[in-house]
Amino acid sequence: MLPLLNKYAEQFKVNTKLRIAHLVAQVGHESGFKVTQENLNYSARRMRKIFGCINNQAGYNPETDECITLPRLRPKLWSEESTYAHNPENLGNYVYANKNGNGNEASGDGYRYRGRGIIQLTGKSNYAGYTSIHNANNPSDPQDFTLTPDLIIQNIDYGIESAFAWWQMNRMNEFIDASYSRHGESEIDKHVREISRKVNGGSIGLNERVQLFNKIRELVK
Repeated sequence: MLPLLNKYAEQFKVNTKLRIAHLVAQVGHESGFKVTQENLNYSARRMRKIFGCINNQAGYNPETDECITLPRLRPKLWSEESTYAHNPENLGNYVYANKNGNGNEASGDGYRYRGRGIIQLTGKSNYAGYTSIHNANNPSDPQDFTLTPDLIIQNIDYGIESAFAWWQMNRMNEFIDASYSRHGESEIDKHVREISRKVNGGSIGLNERVQLFNKIRELVK
């Protein structure tokens, strides 16, 4: 894996200590550096905690199995519990409907374009964007990841390249540089929180991401 990480870090200009540390910290939390796919097989309470409320897990009260702030973000996780609990396909289609280029729940896009690869690439528009970047950089290896999304978990090269393509699509190098221009290097929690929101839409696992960032930053020369 390391040779591929180095290859794509150079190609996508993830070439400063801060850029490298942030990308590796996010990847470490999202996938544990494994080319994997999102596990959507959740119990009823777990799916509500992860997906049911505004502000994700921080917006959920486990004692009452209810959202701290109402209305619920995804009410069918309560009213149609048996449809989604321990049913990865149904859950993915519901929670990722009409996001990141996906169609509605009935389209099947939510589950089809669930998280894959070392950064958990998610959503049809991101798979399409990765397709464009890959084909521009690799004209001898044309692919369409919207048609064959499982290639990202079947081929380690794609599983890693997809993370760097997402990084480029979201202008993360520029975002990191601008964040440090605003806040300096003393407010690490703030930087990691901002970058985590870009990666997964919230601050889930923030403490681990901060710890990983600090560890990697010390290792990068």
